[in-house]
Amino acid sequence: MELFVAQLLNGLVYGVLLFLMAAGLSLIFGLMNVVSLAHGSFFMLGAYLGLAIFKATGSFWLAFVLAPIPVAGIGIVMELLFLRPLYRRGHMDQVLLTFGFTFVFLDLVQTIWGRAVLHLWAPAGLHGIVHIGLGVFSAYRLFLIGFGFAIALVLWLLLERSRIGAMVRAGVDNAIMAAGLGANIPALFSGIFGFGVALAALGGIAAAPILGLYPGMDSEILIPAFIVIVIGGMGSLRGAFVGSLLIGIVDTFGKAYFQGVALFLIYLAMLAVLLVRPQGLFGIKYSDASVAPAVTTTSRPASLQTRTSELGVLVALLILPFLMGDYPRALVSEIFIFAIFAMSLDLLLGFTGLMSLGHAAFFGLGAYAVAILGTQFELNAWLGVAAGVAIAACGAALIGFFCVRTGGIPFLMLTLAFSQLVFSVALKWRDVTGGSDGLTIAEQPSFFGFSLSRSLVMYFMTLSFFALTYWVLRRLLNAPLGHAFVGIRENEQRMMAVGYPTRAYKLLSFTIAGAIAGLAGGLYAIFNGFISSDAIYWTASGDILIMTMLGGAGTLVGPAIGTALFLLMKNVVSSYSEHWLSIIGAIFICCVMFFSGGLWGAAQKLQWRRVAK
Repeated sequence: MELFVAQLLNGLVYGVLLFLMAAGLSLIFGLMNVVSLAHGSFFMLGAYLGLAIFKATGSFWLAFVLAPIPVAGIGIVMELLFLRPLYRRGHMDQVLLTFGFTFVFLDLVQTIWGRAVLHLWAPAGLHGIVHIGLGVFSAYRLFLIGFGFAIALVLWLLLERSRIGAMVRAGVDNAIMAAGLGANIPALFSGIFGFGVALAALGGIAAAPILGLYPGMDSEILIPAFIVIVIGGMGSLRGAFVGSLLIGIVDTFGKAYFQGVALFLIYLAMLAVLLVRPQGLFGIKYSDASVAPAVTTTSRPASLQTRTSELGVLVALLILPFLMGDYPRALVSEIFIFAIFAMSLDLLLGFTGLMSLGHAAFFGLGAYAVAILGTQFELNAWLGVAAGVAIAACGAALIGFFCVRTGGIPFLMLTLAFSQLVFSVALKWRDVTGGSDGLTIAEQPSFFGFSLSRSLVMYFMTLSFFALTYWVLRRLLNAPLGHAFVGIRENEQRMMAVGYPTRAYKLLSFTIAGAIAGLAGGLYAIFNGFISSDAIYWTASGDILIMTMLGGAGTLVGPAIGTALFLLMKNVVSSYSEHWLSIIGAIFICCVMFFSGGLWGAAQKLQWRRVAK
């Protein structure tokens, strides 16, 4: 009984910390229809700024009160200068822009405070323990529970019993009508965004004495917070509160009593809710419009000029390896592999209009198939690649069967949840996958009798698969099936009206994209000789999203260009500057702001304008 009470209280503490994150995130989405992946960064910034204020003043309470203020200011500036111009573009550009900011904020934290784990001690008055029934409990943790419930009450009174709350509710229901009645919607947006950011920063400083401070704490809290608002209902304060306590208790009891499946429980809870009630337990109705980017470029039948250009590029790529050393060849080989991965996502995102944050799961399935079948069954790696493609396709078909039943943000969150389930399996099934230590492939195969240990052979192997994938996708997208995918992206309702079973077409696109991602994963296992669970983590899906959008979704060529630019920056810039994260983040932010169709998409638009003139 003592252990049960202790775990219940621990679950409430974790739930309160999640609520401080999820409440602001839910309010921001509910009023502004903005999805921000930088919200975890504000949680992290609040913790670190709180530590800085504590060291300067010696007062925890002063840090507790003051730390959220500068973080809220940063959030308001971000909303005014960067997010506001993107409101009409839809969720995709918002997600990508804020994902770029996570790079900048992470580098900022690492530069100022370093990479070591730091500690912030609870105030002296709350260092002790309190006797509760059969056991004892930390005074600071009990304070957090009471504080969290008090914040929930204050937020409820603010939203339900005040003039500001009435304006917020009116803005949620109908922003245009609220503006017509005199509400200053832009100022309201900035205020709500700053308030939500302040709540996240407050959660960071409150969590610091329990969790510690370290770079990466942002991503570890962001995913559970997203799960909370999806379960509770996006835009619902009551849903954020109930969902936070539910996830906090489920996660804590799972780690205490069901350690083998603890990682699965919160994702399974999320999947169950979304499949039965996509808007969440207390969700309000919101628009799924413009979830995919406003992609206007698309694959077109190849003209003589296009074919000549493609042939010229191929010839240049055939000559290129003879002009460089082993390391540049290896880097370009890696670019070819990830370009295949990015083109697979482009089929889903750029051509079918389905935004996924879980595409890395299929990459991981293909990679693990090569490694596991080689080590466990001594199967040739090329047979492992074929098996990986089949396994990834089957996995995509199974996951897609559930995901395509939803749309918009629920679709995004479902793909994320399924991907994290695959990640959890890879992390926990150590006897087969090696867990966080990873798995080495048994033996590197040959390529038409030539050893892949030679960088030149590896280059031509990856180039061959890249060219083949590009040719297959080009033929597919110029066929009637490809035109159906694009039609769904442009206007799904119209496609349904003329008789297309759009759900089946979306499932087919999802499956094909998963199979190609599995091919990229299998090739990566051969290239790298090693695979770990990090390749499936949600940030890997975010990286491939950056590559795809950086070059230009809906173009096929664009994702390859974006992949090359991203990996070159990551490998080359990082060798010259330790601030490569900020450089990549800044470049990506500028690309999202000024090149909505990506670099290649912008170049195509410019060319078409010149032709039109």
